[in-house]
Amino acid sequence: MHLLYDIVISQAAQAVGASQDALIDLFERIENIFRRLETYIDVPPTAGMTDAIVKVMVEVLRILAIATKEIKENRASKLIFGD
Repeated sequence: MHLLYDIVISQAAQAVGASQDALIDLFERIENIFRRLETYIDVPPTAGMTDAIVKVMVEVLRILAIATKEIKENRASKLIFGD
């Protein structure tokens, strides 16, 4: 029984680590997007550029919304199924 408990704890710790790694990767990718957009700060915006920037920002917000939803659902399932 003790060995099974150790295995379960180890797997849970690995899952948490993987989740944290995924979030870190997500935020690093978003940071890269913002760094690219930063290059356009000093350039007078055209209608096309403004449209593209708005589309990028909408996609970033969608990604953050999905990540937030996943985090909330994961927490809820831990409360319901966790012991």
